Amino acid sequence: MSTVAKEKQTAANDAGLQDDLNALKEDMATLRKDLQSTFGSLKGLAESKASDGVSKSKEFAAGAGEQIKSARIDLQSQIREKPMAAVGMAFGAGLLIALLGRK
Repeated sequence: MSTVAKEKQTAANDAGLQDDLNALKEDMATLRKDLQSTFGSLKGLAESKASDGVSKSKEFAAGAGEQIKSARIDLQSQIREKPMAAVGMAFGAGLLIALLGRK
C-alpha cells in the first residue's frame, strides 16, 4: 500500500471515529437530560409523600391529644361524682400491683 493510500485510509478512519465520538457525546447529553428529569420527578414525588406523611402524623397526634383530653375530663368527672369509689379502685389497683410484684 502506498503512503498516500494509507494516509487517506487513516483520515477516513479518523473521520469515522470523530463521527462516532460526536454521536456518543450527543447520546450522553440526552441521557444526562433524561436522568435530570427523572430525578427531578422522583424528588418531587418524595417531597410530596413526605409532606403527606407529616400531615397525617400531625392529624393523628391532634386526634390522640383530643382523645386523651376527653378521657381525662371523663375520669375527673367520675372521680368528682363518686370519690369513695375512685379511692377504692385506686387502693385495689395498688394492692393488685403489690401482689403481682411479690412473685
